[in-house]
Amino acid sequence: MRRNEASPRPRRRLLLTVSGASVVLAITAGAVVWTGRHGQESRASADERVHVTTAVVERADLSDTLTLGGTLGHGRSRVVRSGKDGLVTWLPRIGAEVTRGGQMFRVNDNPVPLLYGSTPLYRTLRDEGTVGRDVKVLVDNLRKLGYDFGEQPEVGSWVRLRPAATPTSDGAGAEGETASADAASGKSGQDAAPSARPTAADSAGAGSPAASPSPAPVQVRRGEGVLTAGVIAALKRWQSRTGAAATGELGPGDAIVLSGAVRVGGLLAEPGDAAGGDLLSVTSTVRQVTVPLKADATGSVRRGNKVTVTLPDNSTVRGHVTALSSDAQSADQNAGGEPQLTVTVGLDDPDAGPVRDADSGSVRVGFTSAAKKDVLVVPVGALLALSEGGYALQRPGGRLLPVETGLFAKGRVEVSGPEISEGLRVVTAS
Repeated sequence: MRRNEASPRPRRRLLLTVSGASVVLAITAGAVVWTGRHGQESRASADERVHVTTAVVERADLSDTLTLGGTLGHGRSRVVRSGKDGLVTWLPRIGAEVTRGGQMFRVNDNPVPLLYGSTPLYRTLRDEGTVGRDVKVLVDNLRKLGYDFGEQPEVGSWVRLRPAATPTSDGAGAEGETASADAASGKSGQDAAPSARPTAADSAGAGSPAASPSPAPVQVRRGEGVLTAGVIAALKRWQSRTGAAATGELGPGDAIVLSGAVRVGGLLAEPGDAAGGDLLSVTSTVRQVTVPLKADATGSVRRGNKVTVTLPDNSTVRGHVTALSSDAQSADQNAGGEPQLTVTVGLDDPDAGPVRDADSGSVRVGFTSAAKKDVLVVPVGALLALSEGGYALQRPGGRLLPVETGLFAKGRVEVSGPEISEGLRVVTAS
């Protein structure tokens, strides 16, 4: 009889074990779906028995980056053409650097120098009193090359064109005739202002002021230069020094105007070829990075944006966007490719050792598309999606703290809320 009375005991332990498993299962389900206070109490009870992984709310800078492939080199190339007739008699070697005043090439054995500026030579500069932005290019370059030519007429002053046939002194310091609007015409400045600027052709063959009307005076505007007698004399001295004919005239094809020093990237002609076509291609002398970018993705890339460039040896250098090409070219027009832009990235220290030692080739460029400074962040795994919408953080004891989310970047997320503070410990996914 004792053996029969003891027999039910194993069955009772089995039932307890099953019941215990059911409790654990219910608690585990409560960790996934929260349905109110009862769920929170169940989770709190479970947290007392089960180890959880936690993280601390931190204050940090957060940024999201767009990483694209680029090419380290000397930037986009451009073709240099000659505006003079004749034969090419000399070309520089590939890789040569040409600076202000240096020879780009020679036509009929006359040197064609490089000038810095943004306005090309589109007319022949010969007449004293000629005013324009192209004259300013000549004036600025002569000054940078060390030639003295006296003072330039001030912005707002009036200058009268004097044809080249009028005898002028070669001495520096003489200037074109300047006068106020009243002195020039006897009328107000507004009445005296010409409707169009006279050119050398307009005044060709003009005699003395008494014999024929003299050209109307021209007012000097900001960004313009004046071809004074001093400038013409300085131009002659410079031409003589470079080996060119000292004519005191400079016209299209007599000099090449580019934005700065250039590096010869390729030769498109040979000595003996006609000078009227493409002669060579040039790039910047400074090492930089070019990045192809889809035309519809430029919203996150702007001029001046900071970037990080990863070189072929995995070292990194800082840079910034210096230019975006203005014309969208198809990546492969024949194959119907998507339009692309070219982003040019200047390196903050292009002479740094890693840059100087790196071979031209592929690099990775990280563009910062969004950034937040000094915000509260947690791992993305700490967010709990609430059934009613929104997110919360869970304290180790089980309490839920509603949060507003901001920027997501690199596995972390910006959070804020009335109960969220730096140093707060929360549960996160393991």
